[in-house]
Order: sequence, then structure tokens, then C-alpha cells
Amino acid sequence: MHLEGTHKFSAPPERIWTLLNDPDVLARTTPGLSSLEPEGDDVYKARFQIKLGPVNGGFDGSLAVLDKDPPRGYRLEIDVGGRLGTTKAEGTFEIRKEDEGAVVAFAGDARLKGVLARMGGRVLTGVARQFTRQFFEALEKEV
Repeated sequence: MHLEGTHKFSAPPERIWTLLNDPDVLARTTPGLSSLEPEGDDVYKARFQIKLGPVNGGFDGSLAVLDKDPPRGYRLEIDVGGRLGTTKAEGTFEIRKEDEGAVVAFAGDARLKGVLARMGGRVLTGVARQFTRQFFEALEKEV
């Protein structure tokens, strides 16, 4: 599954960088993320609770922030699993100045196994787009 896009903010890149690197902000703004606990330098223990129609499940795993280039961006690696399957994902956030604000370009790929994989790419891509939109809307409120 692949997902990419952009989102424009009315805040400078430095402010967006700060928000995207604050575990408390990410825990509040990421749909389904119920906890994000530091486990080391830029590595976090993550707990997700996801409901997709009749499918409801918890996922535990890790989130690592890699290749930091303040305030321009970084790469994420996510590895979570639960009774519904596993997800390994990698994505990038690129922050650039535009007019009086910033634009965040994001791209990511996920490999799914188990019930999640059997649900089908079309369904999960739609859900991922919805979660991404909800994340950026919540992040806007933090600005």
C-alpha cells in the first residue's frame, strides 16, 4: 500500500518541525494512537487501537525516527502487530517553506499481513487517506 500527498500550514517550517517531533503532540493528533512512550533516542513504543468497520483491534510495536534533517524532514519506520496482523511501514516527511507558511510533503509504503492484508488495498488505502486527513487537521489545531 502506498500513500503520498501534501498539506499546507500557516506556520513556519521550524514550528511544524517542532510539532512533528513532539511525542505528546503526535499521541494527541494521530488517529488510533493511544500511547507513544520513549524507548531511546528517537525510538518509541507505540500502541494503536484501530476500528475499521466491524474489525476492531489493538496493535503494539515500535516507531523509529531516522535521518533527521532539522527543520527539513525525517524518515519513519513503523513495525506493529496484533491479533489482526502485522504492519511494517516506512515513510518520509519533507517540510519546506512556502509563502508565509510551510508545506509538508509525505510519502509512505506499508506491508500488511494477516486479516489486514485480506481486507484489501482499496479499503485500507481509503482508511489511510482518512486517517492522514484527520492527522493533519488535528495538527493544524496545534499550530
